[in-house]
Amino acid sequence: MLVTSIIARVRDLLQDNTTVPRWSNANLLDAYNEALLAVVQNRPDVNSQVITFACQAKAMQTLPAGTYRLLDVISNPSTGRGVQETTRRTMDSLLPLWTTMMGTEVEQYIYDQKSPAIFYVYPTPEADHRLNLLVSQAPVRVVISDFVNDTTVFALDELWLNPVINYMLFRAYSMDMETEANMQQAQNYLAMFANDLGLKWNTDQMFRQELQGKVG
Repeated sequence: MLVTSIIARVRDLLQDNTTVPRWSNANLLDAYNEALLAVVQNRPDVNSQVITFACQAKAMQTLPAGTYRLLDVISNPSTGRGVQETTRRTMDSLLPLWTTMMGTEVEQYIYDQKSPAIFYVYPTPEADHRLNLLVSQAPVRVVISDFVNDTTVFALDELWLNPVINYMLFRAYSMDMETEANMQQAQNYLAMFANDLGLKWNTDQMFRQELQGKVG
């Protein structure tokens, strides 16, 4: 589906097909980009991909640009050997000098969500050693100048179209909360977005934070 078609559908749901629309195409495109980001932030698996990664000759590895999260280190493709996830506490306890140990294959990896751009491998491989990684890709921000002829397509599987539309509607009504009805609509669409993704959110609290400018 084209991004412009998604914007048109959202405009229909907003009942905003007027000569002078309340929400501009630029407003709704911003809402679309925010919706993609919100979906991937809350469900990283939605935009997952297996990539071949070239290691550096050190324990700490840096994920490629455009990667949102590491989901798994699958294998050493040269031999097919799998890689097991472990923790730094375990490695420090069993092998205090693990970061200095070299090897021909990676056997284990460590990943901490508090430092999402890096991960650690054991033993340290030679430079350019390949690993198969399962990663979540950050959504690419869509830029449209011609809303009549643009052919940019929806970046995710269409299974995830509903949460994107519901988040766009939430953002649209959040831009225009002059009435209590619009505030309620915004809150309803935020709850529908959370439900679409199977999130256990307290949407009342999330909505209050949104009004206070604490989340975006």
